Amino acid sequence: MRIGMHRWLLLAVLAAGLLGSISAAAAEPLNVVATFSILQDFVKQVGGGEVAVQALVPLGADPHTWEPSPREAALLADADLVVANGGGFDDWLLRLVRNAAKPGVPVLLVAEELGPAEGGGSHHGHDHGADPHLWLSVPNAISYVETIAAFLAEVSPERAAVFAERSSAYIDELRALDAKLTQELGQIPPEQRVIITYHNAFSYFAERYGFAVVEFLVRNPDAEPNPRDLGRLVGLLQRLEKPAVFSEPQLTSGARYLEALARDAGAEVYVLFSDSLTAEVPTYVQMMEYNLRVLMEALR
Repeated sequence: MRIGMHRWLLLAVLAAGLLGSISAAAAEPLNVVATFSILQDFVKQVGGGEVAVQALVPLGADPHTWEPSPREAALLADADLVVANGGGFDDWLLRLVRNAAKPGVPVLLVAEELGPAEGGGSHHGHDHGADPHLWLSVPNAISYVETIAAFLAEVSPERAAVFAERSSAYIDELRALDAKLTQELGQIPPEQRVIITYHNAFSYFAERYGFAVVEFLVRNPDAEPNPRDLGRLVGLLQRLEKPAVFSEPQLTSGARYLEALARDAGAEVYVLFSDSLTAEVPTYVQMMEYNLRVLMEALR
């Protein structure tokens, strides 16, 4: 009788330990690596405490020119899944992902799940051909969130209900943000809806929120503008009632060209965010609301 009791106790202890191990494993958050901070925020909003997400490109850094270090290779080595934009924006990081991540780690290229960007056009109109910044249109951001939620649920089905609930609440917030942007930006006179930036980042934003013309100095932020483009933009700015140019905080290399352009045209220089968050503007929603305030101040 005593031996049977000891066996029962031993089995109970072993079963409790096994269940504890299973619970601990289930409670471990997914290790997610995103290529840059905006995707990191989307994953965080969907995953909450069920994910531990880090970005390869740090806050405030330029994803176009940033150079990886051994820290990023170590992050990828521990990743359960990787989220990247694709579409020409962060493709150069994919070699690092392939070399440093564990074999078979799922990689989501969010922009490519949305289909190819529209092409065509020149500076005038909405030139998407060289612009991978789809997320600056809030409906596209909603599509990003839906895609990320489905991806996380596929990788971790036992958490699918959490991801669905959190993504639904966040999408409601994004829809309210989209309505706010549409309503308030609609107060800017049509002739003033001109965004002049250093590189081609705002075509999707412009198309969504009624900016008829988007001008930029270079298609690629690594390039330098030519004098003819600078002269053309001076002429455009001088025809505006409130001439303004917009720098981006991560693109320090283009600041001197924008300042020279503003000086020649008698324009004010403002800052818009496009592809990097900062400690002061740490979420996508805050970034878009910041951009709204700046545009209203600069152009209305």
